Amino acid sequence: MCNVFKPERCHHCSACNRCVLNMDHHCPWINNCVGFWNRKYFLLLLIYVLILTYLTVVVLAVDFYETIMWGYNNKIFSTSSPELGTKVMIIMAYLINFTVACLMTAFLKFHVMLASENKTTIENLDKLGRPFKSPYDVGQTKNWKQIFGNNPWMYPFPIFCDSGKPIGDGIYWPTIQSEQELAQRQT
Repeated sequence: MCNVFKPERCHHCSACNRCVLNMDHHCPWINNCVGFWNRKYFLLLLIYVLILTYLTVVVLAVDFYETIMWGYNNKIFSTSSPELGTKVMIIMAYLINFTVACLMTAFLKFHVMLASENKTTIENLDKLGRPFKSPYDVGQTKNWKQIFGNNPWMYPFPIFCDSGKPIGDGIYWPTIQSEQELAQRQT
């Protein structure tokens, strides 16, 4: 564990052996921590994978149906057809892809909920999964801008420009109270 000042929402990752601003979690699939500077990329990765798995389910649906019908008509377990290996691969590929699509849907839904409420996985785990209101939740639109930036045209692209980088510095976080205090001071 490093012995340096850690801003709020910063955590030390034992796998990476470094402190990560606004750490969400350490992801073994990307072999990196998801935090302030790459949370947009992580969410986009989930979205891209989900789109590809849905597309694969749709494209393979006809082949899957034809394979199931072939197996039913030919009594698949009693035949030694040379097509059997190909047909089994089609069925297995479709079922694995369908399973991944279902899991990714739930995983993306969870992370979209966290991003909408300006929470991290670590903060959610600290509360033992019980519902809680994040003190950093400044409204759904501002929460998404903290991750994706000000320019909605840049949201689908994994690039940073001045208008497409996360809002803030990852060290200081506006809270509902500070937003309300600022509004009261201006009036």
